[in-house]
Amino acid sequence: MRSKTEKIVWVRNNIEVKNSRPIGHLPGDYKDKMLPFAMPLADHLGGVDSLELMISQGKIELVHLGFIRGRDIKNAIIMCSEAENMTKEHIQLLLGRVGEGSSLWINGDYKQTDEAVFTRNNGLMAAVDRLKGHPRFGFVKLLKTERSETAAMADLLD
Repeated sequence: MRSKTEKIVWVRNNIEVKNSRPIGHLPGDYKDKMLPFAMPLADHLGGVDSLELMISQGKIELVHLGFIRGRDIKNAIIMCSEAENMTKEHIQLLLGRVGEGSSLWINGDYKQTDEAVFTRNNGLMAAVDRLKGHPRFGFVKLLKTERSETAAMADLLD
């Protein structure tokens, strides 16, 4: 509320979960198509109504990775979710969009890639490996699931 950040720019590479069938084209306008991919954000804002309110107020912008090229995003938090489904080139593209007063926040679980290309060319792992130690880069590696005790059971299936 008191920072210089004007908005959150939520970026996703809208990759469907591996071994699931695509549902086809989503109805509606651009926002309607992006909304299902922003539900992790809605979960932390109190639901889809809160997310839509913040979008209408200009505090949150939903952006598909394919439409980020050429942007110069200033005074914003650029938040990229599910980055395990991004290549090194995707991460480079995102870094190149960070304008004055902005920061890039990336999250992902490199064990959950959904296409073979992201296993071979994983941008999340490349960023951590190549940028660690740089004064403008930091990362946190969670050694266990922090969501809930039940969610942690997923790791027992590995």
